Amino acid sequence: MLEQERLDHLARLELGNVKGPEIFSKITRLAATMIGCPISLVSIVEADRQWFIGKTGLEASETPRDWSFCSVCIARGEPLLVEDARTHELFAGTPLVAGPPHIRSYLGIPIASENGVLLGSLCVIDREPGAFGEHQIPALRALADLAEQCITTHARTRELSRANASLGELNHVFRQAETAANIGSWRIDLSSESLRWSDQVYAIHGLEPGTPIDLQRAIEFYAHDDRDRVRQSLLDALDRGEPFTFEADIHRSSGDTRRVRAVGERIDADGRPESIAGIFLDVTEEHLRNAALKRAAERDRLTGLYNRSVFDRRLARAVRHSAGAPVTVMLLDLDGFKDINDTLGHLVGDTVLAALGQRLQAEARDDIFVARWGGDEFAFLFPAGTNIEQATAFGERLAGSLAEHLELGEEVFAVGATCGIAQMAGEPSRGGASRSEELVRRADLALYYGKRTERGSVHCWSAEIEDAQGARASAIASLTSALKSDRAYAAYQPIIDMETGLPVAFEALLRMREEDGRVLTAGQVSPALLDAKLSRRVSAFMLDRALAEAPRLLELFGPDTRIAINVTEADLGGRGRNGGFVDRLMGLVSSSPLAPANITLEVTETMLLVDDAGLVREALHRLDAAGFTVALDDFGTGFSSLTHLRDFPIRKVKIDKDFIASIAGDHQSRLIIQAIVQMGRSLGVGVVAEGVETEEQATFLRSIGCGRAQGYLFGKPQSLAGHEQEAAAAATAQTAGTARGHLRALG
Repeated sequence: MLEQERLDHLARLELGNVKGPEIFSKITRLAATMIGCPISLVSIVEADRQWFIGKTGLEASETPRDWSFCSVCIARGEPLLVEDARTHELFAGTPLVAGPPHIRSYLGIPIASENGVLLGSLCVIDREPGAFGEHQIPALRALADLAEQCITTHARTRELSRANASLGELNHVFRQAETAANIGSWRIDLSSESLRWSDQVYAIHGLEPGTPIDLQRAIEFYAHDDRDRVRQSLLDALDRGEPFTFEADIHRSSGDTRRVRAVGERIDADGRPESIAGIFLDVTEEHLRNAALKRAAERDRLTGLYNRSVFDRRLARAVRHSAGAPVTVMLLDLDGFKDINDTLGHLVGDTVLAALGQRLQAEARDDIFVARWGGDEFAFLFPAGTNIEQATAFGERLAGSLAEHLELGEEVFAVGATCGIAQMAGEPSRGGASRSEELVRRADLALYYGKRTERGSVHCWSAEIEDAQGARASAIASLTSALKSDRAYAAYQPIIDMETGLPVAFEALLRMREEDGRVLTAGQVSPALLDAKLSRRVSAFMLDRALAEAPRLLELFGPDTRIAINVTEADLGGRGRNGGFVDRLMGLVSSSPLAPANITLEVTETMLLVDDAGLVREALHRLDAAGFTVALDDFGTGFSSLTHLRDFPIRKVKIDKDFIASIAGDHQSRLIIQAIVQMGRSLGVGVVAEGVETEEQATFLRSIGCGRAQGYLFGKPQSLAGHEQEAAAAATAQTAGTARGHLRALG
């Protein structure tokens, strides 16, 4: 159809005279709620403008057509998905992208009249990139169909005799949409103070449709602690015209509890408040799922205590809010626990750990934060104002309590504890580390000083312990010597495609050959890497070595092979560095045969929680924009990882190896792994499983659609020469096999 014919048809519809246009705003509110975005519009595209017959989250009523995303949508006659308008060839730099409402993500469904003439679109908009995906098109299309039926109803209601039937049909469709999405609508008439619920709101409350209901009884369904918040939301909407959204629990008359989300706003008629109306959504399953994921991510599954990631966040917050007051930390390590594991097995050890976790929580006061630090270590964060004597007394009491025999059934276990305590006020940290990192480092020094000198006791960090602690100095010496004498090298561990079994990437890992021939890993000299200067030196060495050797790896395994390089907070954040690592990396890659697409940069969650996280975010966004891939290592060990996928340009996550190790015996770990894989697929984020060591683990990962994996099952880290030898051996074997085949054919 010609454009002029379309415009003539649009003019005949007289959509500007629609009776009851609020139905289109209901549709946009429903779309915004279902998709989870701030803006939704029903746009009508005319010759020189687009105007909004229904809108949510946008003040403007129209824009020039030249700026319109929806104009492109109807020109194509199919759904339009824009993942990032700032980089889109049609929309980058246009006023609606560069200025308000600052569109980044857009998803639009064409809307047609009853005769099939395209009129405009139903669209959802977000100010963040990558907010929408193709999997959301069916839901939005269903609402677009509803908008089309509304337009059809309008056209038909021009014939008065058919008006009632058309509206009845529309209400029936709307009720079906409510039922399908478990969403209902509600309205408070301000003149009569009467409350009207749709059938689905009655169903959510467990009531039969038509049951008498008033505002007071409706509020009484809410949990007691939520009622004041509900009343205040309604009053704010009435007095100030503020729209609202809240979540709360309601208690049905049957006794069960549901989690609901209410959205509402004041509706004015002739410039005066006429009603308060909105939608009502049952989000119980979503709430329970998120709560379970949050608990799994924050709690140690064995002891029920908070995990290390949560402790790190609590400590960082305590330091930020200390205002120079002392912050006190204690680390506790169990004595004799290794003997239990070695003699009685890990199942008994796990039982002992679970019982000890309960005892530690019971011994701690309510204001002492307790977490499992890892293995048989536990961490304690004392409340503000705790002095070193009080912390020491608590540690001694706790160590004494644990020194008593632990009875589990008929078994009696002897388990002791050694504690290390550190306290800091406003003094600076060492080596560029944050104060929270320095606190933990000092407590760790005190703990292991006690483990070496007097087990079962409590030791507080002191300058003497610092001076006596030679482990870090030894590690620094070993690492520095290896770097100077060319005994350090990069070892590459393959990351394989689970379908083909072939390597698609290699993680570059630091290895050092000692003078006596022993090979050390980065983990064995990790205390040295707390020194920011040395950490940056190691990163520079690994970067140079990996970029020098990567072209050969690409020759062996294909031009699309990726090289993963570990990056530290010392590289990306901190004062005085001003993006030097990023500039150096870009310069090295630009002068090499590699492209940014061949490089993956692995970061850890703790890097994203540092005081200067803004610098880290800026650096990562620069790298992402340049085409490098940013991967989040050890994913799943902290709930904030979920927000990091939103706040940082994370394109790949690596499932923590502890979850992989638990596949065989822990159902919850399998569920978490499956949830991470499904989440990655939904968000378009790549997923790699780390630490795969058995065929059972690999089989499970394949069954849930995990595309990439890494671990000893597929290959240990080895030098470039090792990979070349393996490739040569494989080629020789293949040649020999081919020759044998030819000889058999001749015979």
